[in-house]
Amino acid sequence: MDHTNIVQVGPSNNDETTNMAINHVSKESTYPWKEEIECMVHGGVPMGLRGELWQAFVGVRLRKVDGYYERLLVSKASCYDKGLADSKGLSIKVQIEKWKGQIEKDLPRTFPGHPALNEDGRNALRRILTAYARHNPSVGYCQAMNFFAGLLLLLMPEENAFWTLVGIMDDYFEGYYSEEMIESQVDQLVLEDIIRERFPKLVNHLDSLGVQVAWVTGPWFLSIFLNVIPWESALRVWDVLLFDGNRVMLFHTALALLELYGSSLVTTKDAGDAIMLLQSLAGSTFDSSQLVLTACIGFQSVNEVKLQELREKYRPEVVDAMKERSSGLKDSKCLASQLYSFKYDLGSLPIEGLCNQHIVGNEPKLEELSRGDAELDLKEQVKWLKAEVFRLLKEKRCASLRAEELEAALMEMVKQDNRRILSAKVEYLEKEVSELHQVLSDKQERERVMIQVLMRMEQEQKVAEDARISAEQGAAAQKYAAHVLQEKYEEAMNELAQMEKRAVMAETLLDATVQYQCGQVKAQQQKAQSPGTPTCEDPPVRSGRLSRPFGLGWLDKNKANR
Repeated sequence: MDHTNIVQVGPSNNDETTNMAINHVSKESTYPWKEEIECMVHGGVPMGLRGELWQAFVGVRLRKVDGYYERLLVSKASCYDKGLADSKGLSIKVQIEKWKGQIEKDLPRTFPGHPALNEDGRNALRRILTAYARHNPSVGYCQAMNFFAGLLLLLMPEENAFWTLVGIMDDYFEGYYSEEMIESQVDQLVLEDIIRERFPKLVNHLDSLGVQVAWVTGPWFLSIFLNVIPWESALRVWDVLLFDGNRVMLFHTALALLELYGSSLVTTKDAGDAIMLLQSLAGSTFDSSQLVLTACIGFQSVNEVKLQELREKYRPEVVDAMKERSSGLKDSKCLASQLYSFKYDLGSLPIEGLCNQHIVGNEPKLEELSRGDAELDLKEQVKWLKAEVFRLLKEKRCASLRAEELEAALMEMVKQDNRRILSAKVEYLEKEVSELHQVLSDKQERERVMIQVLMRMEQEQKVAEDARISAEQGAAAQKYAAHVLQEKYEEAMNELAQMEKRAVMAETLLDATVQYQCGQVKAQQQKAQSPGTPTCEDPPVRSGRLSRPFGLGWLDKNKANR
């Protein structure tokens, strides 16, 4: 989106400004994290971040104008009741009333039963749709917008949902939902061109059935796949579409669906089967990753540049067809009618009508009626003409009877052919059922074997768990026993140290006692001894077992070992 969106704001009682510009910057700027964001978008945006990222992709922050949404919701819409008229001469107020009635009809149909769209949620949805209809009167309100606004309202606040809807409708799908639907028709022609190039066999088969691709893909594009594929797949498609900033993902998704289900489509026998099959298969595309992967990787050559070239090629054709249709010069092959199956093939006029036109109209020339025979008079010419008319009428009646007979024969052949086809289908289905039964029995057998293996593994795991618990208990018991022995050892060492202290004290007391006794003996000897008698010398100190450290070296050695 390399364009600027200008929002025209009508006159208001509170604001005299009549025009406001909302500049939307281009998303094509390259950022260092662009590839990472692209990988995340292609892989699926988390649901909790989807609302914020969608607003960032659309550029709500730069687009938002304070107070504009509230001014659009003025109850009497005084800013629009100024006698303004559109191209058809209808006042905008009348259009708003028309949109209001259609909006009220579609509100209960929007995600019925969803808890977020209760009374308050529907009031918010009504305000968003009304505000957009007043914001862009050229589009106003059209069906499918209620689903767009409802989806946005589930992911973001009310005003942000309005600005996101404005960005999607005015930038991504500009000219798509207008009354002429020119861009929608152009995109369908572009898609048909690409499909004929990519899937020639499928296109030839659909052409033989009389099926136009636009009958199916038109509603896909107009609803942006919201009501076509499952919810998760549609959200993934919206992620990539809003991130890319253009409508390329619409083409990629349509091509991916045809790629996935083309082989089934070529087996259909009539137009109804082809359309119903494609719609049912598209509605069962629950593998969103496969769909997005096929769309984004399988069709990378279908880019915006190629699409713009094809649009420039087909847009004049659509515009000319619209002009011819509006001027009423001739029955134009407008693609808008093809989108909604409004195509009629006019048959030939009856012979009676042609005869009456010749009789009532201007009288033909004599040379033309008589084939150049100037000798016949007028009466003979009249008789000849009457005979020719009767003959033609008779031939017509014969041809009608013959046609009825042929039609009856054809219907009988079709019935027989249908019976054969049905019998073949029944046989095929019976064969498939038997194969499915066989597959189911094999699967049940495999499941039974797997259950036995799992039970055996569970038993072994239980035994291993018991052994582990027993080993842990034994280790805990050994650890406790070692702890008890350690405490006993420390207690014994403490007692040994006390005993050593007591031994040292006893030895000291013994030495003191011996010295004291020696002193007493010495004193007594000195008193009782005569002169010349030798004195008593100090007795030798006993060096017994108490004189040396009791087990001190052994104690120190044990302490060092500990």
